[in-house]
Amino acid sequence: MLWLFLGTLFLFVLTGIPVVFALGLSNIALMKAMDLQFMVLPSKMISGMNSFPLLAIPFFMFVGEVMNHGGIAKRLVNFADAIVGHITGGLGHVNILASMFFGGISGSAIADTAAIGGLLIPPMIEQDYPAEYSAAITASSAVIGIIIPPSIPFILYGIITNTSIAQLFMAGIIPGILVGLSLMATTYYTTKKHGYGHIVEAEKVQKFTLSRLWETFKEAVLALTIPFLVVGGILGGVFTATEAGAVAAFVSLILALVVYKEVTVKDLPGILLATAKTTAIVLFLCGMAMVTAWLLTVARVPFELAELLTSLTDSTIGILLITNVLLFLVGFVMDLTPAMLILAPILLPVMRQVGIDPVYFGVIMSINLGIGLITPPVGTVLYVATGVADITLEDLVKSILPFLFTLLAVLALLIAFPQIVMFIPNLMR
Repeated sequence: MLWLFLGTLFLFVLTGIPVVFALGLSNIALMKAMDLQFMVLPSKMISGMNSFPLLAIPFFMFVGEVMNHGGIAKRLVNFADAIVGHITGGLGHVNILASMFFGGISGSAIADTAAIGGLLIPPMIEQDYPAEYSAAITASSAVIGIIIPPSIPFILYGIITNTSIAQLFMAGIIPGILVGLSLMATTYYTTKKHGYGHIVEAEKVQKFTLSRLWETFKEAVLALTIPFLVVGGILGGVFTATEAGAVAAFVSLILALVVYKEVTVKDLPGILLATAKTTAIVLFLCGMAMVTAWLLTVARVPFELAELLTSLTDSTIGILLITNVLLFLVGFVMDLTPAMLILAPILLPVMRQVGIDPVYFGVIMSINLGIGLITPPVGTVLYVATGVADITLEDLVKSILPFLFTLLAVLALLIAFPQIVMFIPNLMR
């Protein structure tokens, strides 16, 4: 049944059918092979979408849209510039640190790329950074947005596998910071090696001063309270991840409308419409993926896959490595959201069988599929970055390779040392 499902799915995707419809056709093929009534499809699909935790997704997507329009991203960039803008490769470090701040609020890599890229790629080009290099830093650092909490992939994984979203959020903190620092190290090395921005930085980059740091902090402090509200509220048991999304949406709207006054009531319909469009796509995918998860479980596919993997190796680390190679290859041809929704219910029972913690696997899976966002031909973040920087995909792919290798190195480190991921969740337990 597994090969029937995967074969039909990739066949339909390769013929140009949108993933959600290809998934639906694959489900119908499975139901036909299993001699099930087709009325199961709408029933399971509706019950899959009828989930309270799924409400967190439109809330955090709304936060991302508000940040793009409400001047919040600009204040985060200014604060990041005051902290690291004076270091060699200054604007590159600012780009990465701003992504860490932004990711801690929106949870979306695409929103991060559009907002931070729009603010920082033009000045980076002015300061003698090549356009493709500027876009490469923007795209690779956007992956942090799906690791540092809140994270939309963590929410999806938690819902479809019945794993604690709060623990997933906590597990993403250290890996997210580690990714950010590693990308900064790569930026420092590459800018120093190639001399990017070196000619003009001495004239245009402001020196580090405590007064400027304080001024930019005062401007950004209200925006910076959002991730602390989300993480602190969940960690303290004040509210759930869904309620945290509602709080973040409310606070960001008040900041944009009342405090910064860069969003008006007239802007709200456009922001709400953009949020609704993205949410509809994700919910449709969630509903269809829930049908797939149910069908594959009935067909005992996870158990067959577990037997296949354990026949190849009885080593836990070996099975984890094989699984990560599979996820990396899937990331080349499928976007993160459908890949997460399709593969998580199949792979998690296998991981449980060999003793791998569901929270740990959720973080590793999200990071691996997140790397797929910056690998061609399907990497959606790549296309957003090329549009913002007005460059070709081929040029961007060449420039992003050092950052791609950095992300893979961090992933390998987290596979080798699971305690890095599980440190904070173990403290919670």
